[in-house]
This record gives sequence, C-alpha cells and structure tokens, in this order.
Amino acid sequence: MSILERIKLNQLFSSLLLVLLVFSIYNRTFSLGFDIRFIVLPILFIGLSLTCILKLKYKDYFIPSVILIVIMLLTLIVVQDQLAWLNSDLSKNNSVYKNVLILYFYNFLIVIYLILNKNNFSEKLFKNSIVFSSLFLAFSCLYQAVVGDLPLVSASSTGEVFEDKISILGVRPAGYAHDPNYTSLLMVFSIYVVSKFENKTLLHYSYLFLFIFILLASGSKTVMMICLLLLVRLVFIKLRIKLLFNVGFIFISAFGLLILLSLLEQLSTFSQRLTMWNLAINGFYETPLLGQGITGVRSLLALDMRYVQPHNGWLALLVDHGIFVFSIIVAFILTLIFKAQTRGFRYLIVIFCFLSISNEMWVYPYWVLFLVFPFVFKLNLGTKNV
Repeated sequence: MSILERIKLNQLFSSLLLVLLVFSIYNRTFSLGFDIRFIVLPILFIGLSLTCILKLKYKDYFIPSVILIVIMLLTLIVVQDQLAWLNSDLSKNNSVYKNVLILYFYNFLIVIYLILNKNNFSEKLFKNSIVFSSLFLAFSCLYQAVVGDLPLVSASSTGEVFEDKISILGVRPAGYAHDPNYTSLLMVFSIYVVSKFENKTLLHYSYLFLFIFILLASGSKTVMMICLLLLVRLVFIKLRIKLLFNVGFIFISAFGLLILLSLLEQLSTFSQRLTMWNLAINGFYETPLLGQGITGVRSLLALDMRYVQPHNGWLALLVDHGIFVFSIIVAFILTLIFKAQTRGFRYLIVIFCFLSISNEMWVYPYWVLFLVFPFVFKLNLGTKNV
C-alpha cells in the first residue's frame, strides 16, 4: 500500500470514528445486540496504528505537548489507583472495576487519537454528526414519552420513562442517553453547535426548536437553572453592568442556596443524596492524599447503601483519586475556563461542571465532548492551544 493510500485510509478511519464516537456519546444505551462502543474500539485501535505507521514513515517524531500531558495524567491515575487499592481495606467489585478501568483507557485513547489526527477531521462532518446524533436522541425521547418504553436498549439499562408531573410532557424522557440529566446536557451542546451554523435555513431553526423542546422535556433542573443564570449574565454584560450582576449573583446565590437546601432536606431523595455525600466525604478523610482507588467510592457506599455511586462527579473524583490528582484535574478545568476566547465555550464548561455536582460525569465520555472536542475542532468555541 502506498503512502497516499495509507493517508486516505487514515482519513477514512478518522471520519468513521468521529461519526460513531459522537453517536455513541449521545446514544450510549442504544444496542443492536451489542454496545456501539465495541464498534468504536477496533476502529480506534486501527486508526492509532495507522497514525503511528504514517508518523514513522515520514520520520515525524514530534509529539504535541498536550499528548504528553494526557499520557502523564493517565499514568498518574493508574499508579495512584494501584497504590490506593494496595493500602485499602475495602472490598473491590472486580467486575465493575474492570469495566470502569476499560472506560478510563477508552476515553483517554480517544483524546489522544483526536488530538493526533485533528487535521484529518472535517468541521462540517463533525457538525453534521452532532445534528444526526441529536436528532436520533431527540426522536427516541419523543417515542419514549409517547409509548413509555424504548426498544433496542442495552442489557444493563432500561427503556422505561421517568414520570414527573412537573415536566411539560408529564414524564422526563431520557431516550438513549440513559438519564434525563444527560439528555439535557447533550441538548445544550447541540443547541450551541447548531447556533454556530452559518447561513442557517428553516431546517436549522427547526432543529433548534426540537432540541430546546427536548431540553425542557428532559428537565434537568440543574442544567436549566445554570443556563438561565448564564443567559441573564449575558444580558447584563451586553448592557455593560456586569459588576452589578456579579455582586447580586453572589448574594442571591448564597441566600437561594440556603433556602433551597432547607426545602430539599424535606425530600427523601435529597436526604439520601446527603447521606451518600456524607459517606463519601468520610471515605475521603480516611485517605485524603492517595484516595480509595478507581471505583473505591462505589465500594465505600456498598458497605452502607444500595447505591453504586454518590451522584456527585466531583466527590467521586476526590474519593477515588485523592486530593493530588483531583487538584490537577480542577486546575486543568480552570485553565480551560480562563483561557477560552469566547463566552460560549466557557459557558459550556460551566454547565458541565455544575451538572457534575449531582451526576457522575467523568466515567463516561461527556468530558471528551465538552472539553476536548471544542479544542480539537475550534468551532468558533474559543479554545486556545495548550
């Protein structure tokens, strides 16, 4: 095979991987008898192999600094995990541990591949992949809301719809995103990407209408509350009274949080979350530097409760990986926020971070979508090179 043929083959694999990857992030419980990621994974390995062959053939030994950072972070996480479990008295669920560990490597390999091959990706293909995957998810939500169940759902998930009298549909459809909160988050990303299309047609506006409707129907209160606050802040900025908003926002948030907590304490679901968070924090105090290891927080909660995760992505990171690794990840997020050139990308990160307070976001590749994709594709989302 000639070099030109290998380059074209690598570009083909890059395009194929991009389409399947975006679809699997949006519709991760969709199944044709097997997980969609089982298709992504072999294409990913072949693509990485082709990339390495081409680099060696052209004697291109340069490795971007961001790749080295990603590899060092993954190595640090693996070393910390092994040391943590060696010193842990917790009972490890080996089946869950292996699955989560595979997901860690899967996510990091995707990041490495995306950055190495960012010149092979088409911005148009990326946008269309987002639209297609969003439409598939949106229509699965509508179907689920009408019928009450979904076909072709993976064995570890359920297609049943969540009842919610507050929702505009009387239910909170999740579609193939597994959870309504994830659906809301993904719709925000889709709305932003579609809004960036140039020369928008009536079709694009119909997409926006549908995605906004699904955002409201899936009804993540956290996502919608943060979106509303960010939109209000944007209005204040346009009116050149940003300082007034920031000062007012601090006071309103402080008093609002106290009132909200006092109300939520009356709800059994929130009371259970407080119990989970308390157990997780106590587990962190036991090994604050080294952490409990990957899935350590799950083993910790299994001692006292039936829940497998604390419904708080930040706490899960802190307990599993300890304060050192946690601080590195937080520093990385803050760097992205402050280095972003546009408010749009900055706001996407903020929404993702806030939803992580009430959901486990880091095991799944949502962070790849919100933190890495904008960096790779630079869809006028305002990222700078690391």
